Amino acid sequence: MSKTSHLAFLKPFITPLIAGIVLTVLAPYGTGQFSLFPRFLYWIGLCLAGGTGAVAADKIFSRRNIGEAHWQRALIQSVGATIAVAPFVLFIHTSGELKYVFVSLFYIWVIAIVIAIIAELLQQRMTSSDADIASPPLLERLPPKFREAPLYAISSEDHYVRIHSAAGEHMLLMRLSDAEDLASPIIGLKPHRSWWVAETGVDKVEKSQGKLQIHLKSGTHVPVSREGAKRVRKAGWI
Repeated sequence: MSKTSHLAFLKPFITPLIAGIVLTVLAPYGTGQFSLFPRFLYWIGLCLAGGTGAVAADKIFSRRNIGEAHWQRALIQSVGATIAVAPFVLFIHTSGELKYVFVSLFYIWVIAIVIAIIAELLQQRMTSSDADIASPPLLERLPPKFREAPLYAISSEDHYVRIHSAAGEHMLLMRLSDAEDLASPIIGLKPHRSWWVAETGVDKVEKSQGKLQIHLKSGTHVPVSREGAKRVRKAGWI
């Protein structure tokens, strides 16, 4: 896994980690009765568990094209976070009343949705900043709805190239080599002579029938040639 991939993997957990530290200091909901270290473990553990649930829920629903608006993503993530934290709350309050457990989960959900909204706002700001810093010339040749969507890959079809992005697919009359140049500064590589794939468009890389295959976030499978496999491994995608 490349350095960029490591950062992309850790990014969703940065906000829960910071939130856990803040909640440790603030000690809400009666946690001030605990000493500092147990309180730190409690809040960091709950926030990281919630972060895992939020990421899982976001991936499940995004693959079904549900929750494209920022408020929808925040709501989905907060529910996923609360569900992930629920077993810990039930374990901690096994001897408590059921009403108290539900109240605790409600408070957890309130915290989760605040964290999710903050994370979405930060992500939106970072995405806008990245777009302002470097907008690939290739995107300017696409219809408006494709210009703001992340670019996943480019494939060659006769005299045309097919643009694969989060907004769908679009055809352009040009050579793959020209499209690849116009995609700069997006980081990517050619796994096959008829494909160029952006690193941010990769969902996973797996071996099928003895050959590597790239799965795009759109669900499209990209073949990997023998020479392309060397580039994929060198880039740290596997």
